[in-house]
Formats: sequence, structure tokens, C-alpha cells
Amino acid sequence: MPEQPKFTLIRHIAVALDCSPHSIASLTIAAELAHSMHAELTGIFVEDINLLRMAELPFCHEIRIYTSEPEHIDASQFERSLKLQARSAEESLQRIAGEFMIKHSFRVYRGVVPAEVISASIEADLLVLGRSGRSPTCRKGLGSTARKALAEGKKPLLLIRPGFSAKEWPLLVLYDGSKGSKQALEAALDLTHPGMTLNVLILGETRVESEEMEHQLSETITLPGSIIEYHHLPLKDGKPLMRYIRMADSGLLVLSDRMKISRQAVHELINEIDYPVLLV
Repeated sequence: MPEQPKFTLIRHIAVALDCSPHSIASLTIAAELAHSMHAELTGIFVEDINLLRMAELPFCHEIRIYTSEPEHIDASQFERSLKLQARSAEESLQRIAGEFMIKHSFRVYRGVVPAEVISASIEADLLVLGRSGRSPTCRKGLGSTARKALAEGKKPLLLIRPGFSAKEWPLLVLYDGSKGSKQALEAALDLTHPGMTLNVLILGETRVESEEMEHQLSETITLPGSIIEYHHLPLKDGKPLMRYIRMADSGLLVLSDRMKISRQAVHELINEIDYPVLLV
């Protein structure tokens, strides 16, 4: 294992904010990580240019839950609403960053949300996103911003859901001996603190290979005050791996898309499982 884990090099964390539950959960986790890593935290809010353009169209109307008739969209009122959302996001950032006493900044952009978030976070060492956004269409699987970050290879990438705490998470890391899985293991080791459990799921092509990898890891890894548990699963793409992860019900899944498992299979796995994921 390399002497200098890649994950300890994180000094700047970016988090996308939109006031949704997934966004607030992401902000809290990002602040916890920034505190533990002595990193700076940047909150990113994007005014959706597509929504603003739609509001200006004369034939666009909205139906509110308390009315039965469609109403014309007031573009100026819609823009004021975005400003209020940005202010609320900034206040949340200031409050949570203040609790953790971390250096922070807040930036507002206007454009297509996924593209602007990716562009704004280009200099960050870690991008933190909610698995889903504000749109009702994002309730299953990943939201549009998370999908774009995944497809464009922005790494490290941390995808968060509500109800998850970095203080309590157990960790599950996928390991198959590849360079990508070694970096995932390094990141998982760096995130493991005393009292936590690190589950290492070894994916070997044969039982003998899996046992050899476990022996090598157990000889070189020590985590005082923490528990390391090794598990084995045949190296296969798809449903067996997905079923195991759901059965294990671990907290944070740490993995790479540069493993022996295909990149497409890793991305499908991330989209399907409703767990926080760190992709390195």
C-alpha cells in the first residue's frame, strides 16, 4: 500500500446546494469532512437558466395545490424566488460551517445546473452532491447533476442521502487487487476512525485468490480501536454484487470505476443502490 493515501490530500471541498433534503444532508457531511481534514468548504448554488427562460414564455402556466385554475408565471417573481433560495442556502452554509469552525465561501452561478456545478467545482479536491435533487423525477436513482458528475469522471465524488452521518457510518469498500480498488481502500482507511467498522468485500476470480488477498491485507493493515471484517464474493458484474451490498446494509460504500468490474457496471450499481457512495 502507498505511504501517502490520496484522500488525505483533500484541502478544498465543494458542495452543491439547492435547499433540498439531499442538499442539506450533503452540506452537513461536507462540513464534517472539511473539519476533520482541515479543508476549505465552498457552497455552490446555481440559478437554473432553463427555468428562468421557461418562466418568460407567454404560454407557460402553473397550477398551485390550492387553486384549480392555471396561473400565468410571473418571471420577476420567479427570479426573486431563486434569490431567496440562494440566500437560504448561504445561511445554511454559514450556520453549519460556523458549528464546525471551518473556512468557507459561497458562490452563485446562472446556467444549466449540472454543467455549472461541474465547472464551478473543477478546482476542488472533492465534490459532494445529494444523490437526488429538488425535482420529483429524481426520487429514484441519481439526479441529473449526480449523473453528469459520474459520467464526466469528476473524482473523488461523494454522493449523499438524508439520514446519514459521517460520525456513525460503517464503511464498505470493494477490493479486487486492481489499482482503482487499492485507492478506494486507501480512502476508506483514511475515513475510518476508532470505534468504526470497516468491511472489506474482496472480489476474487477464485476462492484461492480471494484468500490470498485477504492474507496480504490482514498482514499490512492495522486500525487501532477499529474493527476490520473481510468478506468474499466471486468477481462478477451486476445483481449478485448489488444484492450483497443491500444485504450488508453498510453505511458508506467506497469504490472505484477503475476496477476489474466494468466502468458501466460500477455506474449502474451506484445508480441503483440507495446508499451514500464515495467514488475515487
